[in-house]
Amino acid sequence: MRTFLKFERSLVGEETNQAMRLKIWNSVIFFNYLQVAMGGPREAGTAEQYHQAGKAFFEVIEKYQPEYIIVWGKRLWNNLPGGHWRQEQVSDVHWVDCNDIEVEGTWVPNGFYMMPGGKHVKVLVVNHPSVGYSWDYWYKVIQKFLR
Repeated sequence: MRTFLKFERSLVGEETNQAMRLKIWNSVIFFNYLQVAMGGPREAGTAEQYHQAGKAFFEVIEKYQPEYIIVWGKRLWNNLPGGHWRQEQVSDVHWVDCNDIEVEGTWVPNGFYMMPGGKHVKVLVVNHPSVGYSWDYWYKVIQKFLR
């Protein structure tokens, strides 16, 4: 629960109440990237599990047409399909790196997927909200990202 609480606060920049919480979670799509259950906290998926999850990921993007994706955690960020630092390329989707976002002397990577038809889906990585996550800092990063 605290994980979701910290993340929702980073979207609005303040402590949230039940009404705000409902508004926030009714306006976003939450997607567990790996399509298999992990055995416990901080357990990493296999390379094959990340590879297999890419198909469902792009199906969700195609169906819901998001403008923005916020990735929870650098492990997932490093395993998203399509980027130059990733092993596989996605034939009809192109990854484009953007300039890192700077807040308080820290640089945060981001980029976008150029989808078939030319649609851009902006992607940002944040620390996983379950640990080491300051919602007031990430609010500043997210606001710069959304511009």
